[in-house]
Amino acid sequence: MTIGHWHSRADRALRAATTATRQQPPGSAADINAVVNARSAVYAQLIRATELLAGGRPAVERLDRAGATALMARRGQRLTQFYAGLRAAALVDRRFPPSGSWVSAEPARSLRRAADAVGVIGDILACHVPPGQRPPTPEGFAIRRGGGVPAGLADIARLTSSLVVLDMALPGWLDHGQGHLTEIYRPVAEAARWTANSDLGRTARDLIVAGKGQSSLHGLDIARSPLDPAPDVRTVDDAVAAVAAARSWLWQYPEQLTGVHLQLGTQLGLAAHVAVSDEVPAKVGGWRRAAIAAAELRATPPVGLARDAAGELTEALRWMRSHLADGSDGKARDLGRLNSELPFLAATLHRGLSAAVRRGDLFVKAEGALTRPAGSLVFRAVERWRPARSHDDVVQDLGRGLLERRDLDNVGELGKAAARAFPRPPRPRSPMAQAPPNPPTAEVAPGRACGRSR
Repeated sequence: MTIGHWHSRADRALRAATTATRQQPPGSAADINAVVNARSAVYAQLIRATELLAGGRPAVERLDRAGATALMARRGQRLTQFYAGLRAAALVDRRFPPSGSWVSAEPARSLRRAADAVGVIGDILACHVPPGQRPPTPEGFAIRRGGGVPAGLADIARLTSSLVVLDMALPGWLDHGQGHLTEIYRPVAEAARWTANSDLGRTARDLIVAGKGQSSLHGLDIARSPLDPAPDVRTVDDAVAAVAAARSWLWQYPEQLTGVHLQLGTQLGLAAHVAVSDEVPAKVGGWRRAAIAAAELRATPPVGLARDAAGELTEALRWMRSHLADGSDGKARDLGRLNSELPFLAATLHRGLSAAVRRGDLFVKAEGALTRPAGSLVFRAVERWRPARSHDDVVQDLGRGLLERRDLDNVGELGKAAARAFPRPPRPRSPMAQAPPNPPTAEVAPGRACGRSR
C-alpha cells in the first residue's frame, strides 16, 4: 500500500487519540504508560521520516528544549527548526516501562496505530532512499534531487500538527490520575506543555504552505520483484505494478538489461503515450523514435530475474495493445496512471542502454557480404552483426528518443501518484554519456524488499 494510504491511517489514528483523551480518563498506570510510550514512538517515527526525506539530520547538534526554543525563534531554516522541534518534543526526562498488549486505553491503541502507520511510511522511503547509500530506484534518484520532498515534508508536518493538538489535551488527561500518579507523570506533562506552547505548530504550518501545489509522494510504494510467471494484467493497476516491478529491478541491475527489454519498454511507452495523447501516432516523437531504433538491435536472451522482468513488460504490453484495440476513449483518464510511469521507464532504459553498450551485449547490422556457395554460380548476401558502439546511428537514435520523453511535459497533470511528477534526471552531456555506477542493494526494513537478484 502507498504512502498516501498510510498517511491517511496515521492522521485518522491521531485524531481518534485526541478525541479519546478528551472523553476517556486514564484507568490505570498501565494505560498511562501505554499512551506515553506510544506518543514517543510516533515522534520517533516522524523524526525518522524527516531524516529520510532530508537526506540526513537537518540539525546535527542535539538540542534540549531551551535550545530548540531559541532556534525556532529565528527566521528562516524552516526544516532545521522543524526537526529540532520534533526532537525536543520527543524528550521526556523519565523512562516508563512498556505495557502489555492487554492495555485497553483507547488513546494508547490509536497512538500505536499511528506509530505503526508512520513507521511504514519510513520503511517505504528507506527502500528508495536508504541512509548513507546511493538510491536504488528511480524514485529515490529523484527524491535525492528534491522531487516530491516539499510535499513529503508537508505530509509529515500535517501529522505533527495533529500530534501537537493531542499534546494540548494530554496534560489535562494526565491530571485525571489519582494521587501519586500525577507526580510520576509530571515529566510527560511538561514535555506536552512545551510542545503545545512552542513554535513547532507554526513551523509545521510553514512547511505545509511550502508543500502546496508540489509533486506528491502519496503514490509511492515498495515495488515488488519481477515474478515468474508474470501475473496476468487485467486492469491499469496490474499494468502499473508490472511496469514498476520491471523497471525498479532493471534500475538496480542495469547490467542485466538486454535488447528484449529495450524493445518491450519502448513499444509499451509508445502504446501508452498514444493512448492518452491527442496526437496521431505518426507525430509521437521520442517514444516512436526509440521504438523504431530498438527494433533494429539484437542481444543475448535475458536469464533469471532479467527474463522475469521481460515477462512483466510483455504482459503489460499485451494488455495495453488489447486496450488500444478496444478503442475505449473513456478510459484514457485511467491510463494516465500508466503513462505517468513512462518518465522513469525511459530513464531506466537509457541507463541500461549505456551499460549494455559498454558491455558489448547489443548488436547492430554490419555491412553485408556477398558469398558464393561451393558449386553455385549465384552470389548470395549474408547478413552480419557486430557489437553496437555508442556512436552508431541506431544507438544514438535510441538514446535521443529515450531522453526526449515528451510525456514529461504533461506529467504534472497526470495525477500526484507515486512520486512520478519529478524533475527529469540531469541530462548527460551526450546522449550516450556514462551512467552512474550501480547502486548497492538498499537497506530494507524487515519483511520488505525493493528487489532481489537470482
